[in-house]
Amino acid sequence: MTDDLTPPLPPRAVVTVDTGPQRPAPQHAEPTAPVFVLVHGIGVSSRYFERLVPALAEEGRVVALDLPGFGKAKPFRPGRGLSIAEFADSVAALLDDAGIADAVVVGHSMGTQIAVCLAARRPDLVRGLALLGPVMAPQDRNALKAGVLLGIDTLREDTRGNRIVIGDYLHCGPAWYLATLPAMLEFRTEEELEHTTVPVVVVRGARDPIARDEWVAELAKRAGGTAARVPSVAHLVMHGAPWRTAALISQLVRVPG
Repeated sequence: MTDDLTPPLPPRAVVTVDTGPQRPAPQHAEPTAPVFVLVHGIGVSSRYFERLVPALAEEGRVVALDLPGFGKAKPFRPGRGLSIAEFADSVAALLDDAGIADAVVVGHSMGTQIAVCLAARRPDLVRGLALLGPVMAPQDRNALKAGVLLGIDTLREDTRGNRIVIGDYLHCGPAWYLATLPAMLEFRTEEELEHTTVPVVVVRGARDPIARDEWVAELAKRAGGTAARVPSVAHLVMHGAPWRTAALISQLVRVPG
């Protein structure tokens, strides 16, 4: 009888990078080095964090993951599209299994929505939020507009970034992308952020056609956080300017919670 009352386990996310809890803390880091959890966006995987990982690893432990249905978690793709809350629950389950709490959660693109939702659902797991290239501004919440903006961004990224993203899109396939897209378009990041109690930094590349200045400023205002613009890079801000992005993220661990 009790089995019927047990909530189902969330779809599985997969750790792809873990610099390890045993990593010695740098001399300039806090006595207890922070844990940075990296959450990717729609259609892709954690591979595009490849340049951000070593930059953040100078400050603490870095854990990157693939969300259910994407990248190395493709075998755990459920039979239907997931909501942002369900993706957040998958991240929460992964962190619980790893014994990680009080993390700085770094989301990119749709990953920003998941990070915000995770902070609301499991505040014990989150000490700060770094929102990189957040989606979607209210006027962009339709599939056609999102596709056009993504196409424009492709023309502004470097060759390596495009190679990773396009390769991951092909690995994902259109069916899972389209199954996930409605959740991304429907999520109201600006409303959820109003309930956030942790430090927040919202970061965009100056050439990002998706996360534009007005939208980033609005999110920072709603969260009581800060907005930052990184010159010369587009939507993949953490790939085009990893050290500058890492410096902005690391400010969160020096802000009293």
